[in-house]
Amino acid sequence: DNSGTILEEYQKNNDNVIVRNIINTSEYRTERIAKARNECLNIIYNELNDISFHIMIDSDDRCTPKWNITIINNYLNNFDNDDWDCISFNRHGYYDLWALLIDDFRHHCHGYHGGNVPTLMQKYIKHRLDICETNSIEVFSAFNGFCIYKTAKFKGLYYDGLYRNIKTLISDEDRFISLEAVKQYDPDVTIDDTWIECCEHLFYHVSAFKKGLKIKVSKFNVM
Repeated sequence: DNSGTILEEYQKNNDNVIVRNIINTSEYRTERIAKARNECLNIIYNELNDISFHIMIDSDDRCTPKWNITIINNYLNNFDNDDWDCISFNRHGYYDLWALLIDDFRHHCHGYHGGNVPTLMQKYIKHRLDICETNSIEVFSAFNGFCIYKTAKFKGLYYDGLYRNIKTLISDEDRFISLEAVKQYDPDVTIDDTWIECCEHLFYHVSAFKKGLKIKVSKFNVM
């Protein structure tokens, strides 16, 4: 399409807009996405000064509904002293399950043989948010199309969309815990270890979690 041309025309009239064209030839979609996101991070980390927060947004139609700017500003201004380093949000119809690791679900939701783990995790995150007595819940990873990061805490961390690399961050014990959690609902499910692609947010968020950063999901709808 003409996205590149449109962006370059937009840049001409907006001094604060940065447009980069990068060669992205991997055969794997998640690796291409990770490379593009990492180019954004390189600009944020190395070329811009005094960046307190950065926001990563899915650039497809998932984020076209009107944003709740009040909620976003509240979090940017730490309206309730919520202790987070990365915050994603609830929304009408939680969809981004491939980026989600929570509680005993520590293996990506599509990485199983048998059962319907995505549906199970969708019900689980909805229940956790419904019963949440605070304004957010802590997770290992979540994205949901729109996420705010405290830039200084994340500097030096990057995305990776290959399962073999994400797998190095998730221990066999964690994978066993995840499988046992799923088996409570469907005893015939097994781990699928044949994946090549995997959600790029998992590597970014789990790397941060292992550094002691707090990855959270707000109970508030941002869209």
